[in-house]
Amino acid sequence: MAKVNSVLEKFKKKLNIEVVDEGKTLKDYGLDSLDMVELILELEDEYKIKFTDEEMTSLQTIGDLISAVHKKCGTE
Repeated sequence: MAKVNSVLEKFKKKLNIEVVDEGKTLKDYGLDSLDMVELILELEDEYKIKFTDEEMTSLQTIGDLISAVHKKCGTE
């Protein structure tokens, strides 16, 4: 659960928002591809994980991103 909160907090801080709907697309929050790459690089550094290009392009919602971090960390 700590990882979920950490991912959500990074997302909220990056976008300067208070509430996140995990079902909304990342584009709904105004993230472009550069923003996504920056966010993913931060998560890779923090959790010592690596996303492939294919994995990055498959992430559509904040829920997808959270699930991917959990999968990479082995905490599904």
